[in-house]
Amino acid sequence: MFNIQKHLRHAVLALGLAAASLTATASVLPTYHIGIDDTATPDLAAIDFVFGSLDGAAAATATLSHFTGMPLPELDRNGTVSGTSAPFVFGNAGTYNELFLEVDGPFAFDLNFSEGFLGFASPFDSNSFFSIVLYDSIGNILGDPNGALQFSLSQTGVAVTSTSSLLNLTQVTATDVPEPAAWALMLTGLVLVVGMTRMNGRGRASARRLAAA
Repeated sequence: MFNIQKHLRHAVLALGLAAASLTATASVLPTYHIGIDDTATPDLAAIDFVFGSLDGAAAATATLSHFTGMPLPELDRNGTVSGTSAPFVFGNAGTYNELFLEVDGPFAFDLNFSEGFLGFASPFDSNSFFSIVLYDSIGNILGDPNGALQFSLSQTGVAVTSTSSLLNLTQVTATDVPEPAAWALMLTGLVLVVGMTRMNGRGRASARRLAAA
């Protein structure tokens, strides 16, 4: 009986450790919801997405998804960009990976970055850069040529710079997603607890039968 109780305590401890590990899983980066309400006033005709990196940067991806509003026809692309419609996925290899879309009305979309660059030591403060550049109908850049929105990726996270009021940005707080190993540990602990509890119950029942005899 003592061994059963000891194993049960061990199983409960394992379950507690597994539950605690769920809060120590890999961080999920926030979603950036970006949009524009009115394209007529600034004569906004095109939007250019550029993702690049410096030498020694960790591999990372940027994903554009959940487009709403007017369709954004594709005008051009260069480098590592996949997808013929949303989602579009950019790689950061090299200095210039670009997607050029036509704008003809209100729109919005989500931007996410992969976690590959987090914790990656680099000789530079920032590893990779994602920019959103705006153009008017005759091809002139509206505002900062480096981007109306600029995302600088470093080993500790993402820094955002807004240089134009034409684009609005909302950062959606992310929730940590437990990794499969954490769920497996949690499930193993739960199975152990259930199993040991049943064994303990059977042991007590046997003891009662012996006492009754």
